[in-house]
Amino acid sequence: MAASGNNDAWQLVRARATEKKYGDQVTPDASSPLSKGRVILNCEHGDPTMFEEYWDVHQDDNVMVTRANEGISYFVKSKMHQRGPWFVSVELDDAVRELHALVGNAVTRDKFIVVGTGSTQIFQAALYALASRNGTSTPVVSEFPCYTGYPQTIKYLQSKLFHWAGDSKTYQPKGDEVFIEVVCSPNNPCGEIREGLLAGRNNNGVLVHDLAYYWPTYTPITMALNNDVMMFTLSKCTGHAGLRIGWAIVKDPQVAKKMVDFIGMNTIGVSRDAQLRAASIIRTVVKGYQSGPLADSIADGMHTFLSQRWPFIRGDVLINAILSRGKLFHWSKAVMENRWGKVRSAVAANRSFSIREPPLPAICTFLGTASSPSSAFIWLKYEEEADCQKILQRNGILARGGPAFGVSAQYARLSLLGREQDVDLLVKRLATLK
Repeated sequence: MAASGNNDAWQLVRARATEKKYGDQVTPDASSPLSKGRVILNCEHGDPTMFEEYWDVHQDDNVMVTRANEGISYFVKSKMHQRGPWFVSVELDDAVRELHALVGNAVTRDKFIVVGTGSTQIFQAALYALASRNGTSTPVVSEFPCYTGYPQTIKYLQSKLFHWAGDSKTYQPKGDEVFIEVVCSPNNPCGEIREGLLAGRNNNGVLVHDLAYYWPTYTPITMALNNDVMMFTLSKCTGHAGLRIGWAIVKDPQVAKKMVDFIGMNTIGVSRDAQLRAASIIRTVVKGYQSGPLADSIADGMHTFLSQRWPFIRGDVLINAILSRGKLFHWSKAVMENRWGKVRSAVAANRSFSIREPPLPAICTFLGTASSPSSAFIWLKYEEEADCQKILQRNGILARGGPAFGVSAQYARLSLLGREQDVDLLVKRLATLK
């Protein structure tokens, strides 16, 4: 069957098949129907290349490289729990606890650290561990719009233990059935702070908290969360997505052990090299906050003063000043605040599109100042009833459409985690979208 000339899916495939990639920008073949002679911006994926700027400056900060005689065994020196291999190196276990103690975003005391190959494997392990074993498939729900990876992963696995049951706003538990509710907070794609809608309210629901974006970079840290299963990922914390390291902080030892059993069967643990490098990177971040308190106080006070008085001037001047200090979260927060200032100005100039109003500032216990959320994504709405993703494509921007997140095609998600030059080009196009 011949493809229609207006088939956008076919056009997108062809553009990607003929593209030449330069970072987040894509330069398609001149014959591509999407090109129209200009660079296509790939804002579909949350690839955290913005962190390259930070690590280019701090590339010599004592990040460990293992020797050839290390990593021979399947097993690592681990804190053994409940007998059997735990597959988590002592170095990474300790480093994760140090990081959360520094930031104050999660309680780790008397809990278990489970490490996986990215948070995707951690998510699968959590579903495996929490699913009921009573001969029925356990429903999994999440409030829409929700991260596309949840339904995609579950449907791909085709497990008999669990199945995707959709939006937690409309889901009705049947009697005393066990179900799993996944809570992403701050939410991907829209950035909202969320709590579970169903689980624990006079039913047999269990919660899994996806806290990939609960870092000072993206939102004020208001408290150390103390939930049963909390998932994190190195990619959205330090930017090292390529290491494929995710972890969960788990309260129940039996749940933790089942998660480890899944990881053991799935991949026989997690790369030792990746674990040691991740531990070294995390400790480099922690070490950056161990300088003199007086210097930190002066610099942080200047950050607050400039942020309030000259919000746009701070962009280049303050970001560069923070960059040299080695304070990762202060730098990444300043970068994201600066980007959101540009985005809001651009969208305000275009009445055909809108983004949600920014939440009121809150005191961040880590930064010690009031700050507003700076989501990793733009959740863009087209004010008329039309496909926002297709409109963005016509303007040379690849985004992920609302239906992928369970909502109307009037919405689309665009990543703000790319390189600075790509974000600047995105801002220019947002102001003139048609």
